[in-house]
Amino acid sequence: MMRRLPLASVPLSVALAISAALGWSAPAGAQTATSVSISTTTLSASTTVATSTSSATTTTSTSAVVPVTGVVTGGAESVSFSGKAKVSANVVTDPDFGATPIVVLSIDLSGLSGVGAATRKKYVTADGEIVQRGLTAVDTVQYTFPFYESGAGATSAREGSVSFNLSFDVNTLKLTSATGRIGSP
Repeated sequence: MMRRLPLASVPLSVALAISAALGWSAPAGAQTATSVSISTTTLSASTTVATSTSSATTTTSTSAVVPVTGVVTGGAESVSFSGKAKVSANVVTDPDFGATPIVVLSIDLSGLSGVGAATRKKYVTADGEIVQRGLTAVDTVQYTFPFYESGAGATSAREGSVSFNLSFDVNTLKLTSATGRIGSP
């Protein structure tokens, strides 16, 4: 039998405000969310508890909008990049075997654009990357990405390198800071 939760028909933000005022806590399987702005990086977090018949797995999701700048040298001309990358970190616990929590990072570089040093032509990327790794307090993620002249298409792509320095609170499983930098591979 499905049980209807109190305040189920009102918006979540209103229900959370009322439940906090009345001293209610969120039921298992509910999401909680917070938003924090650290310098120019904006972070947002939520936690979800999923219960199966054998155990409870916790997934903590944190997203950040990270300012990224840098120059890719070489090729026809150097290209200076700037913009904002979207970094989402989903930390998943393993209650059955007690292994180190896993971080699944989704990185979206489509908010970046570049300008050629000599021609002043605009360069773009629509790159996205998914990276999986063990949770540590401090982590650096680096990978290459394709970019190309705006309107020219991906067949004329060149390659740049992006690096993210990430910090996590290993107790709350949340991403606490993120910085990014573009360079040459």
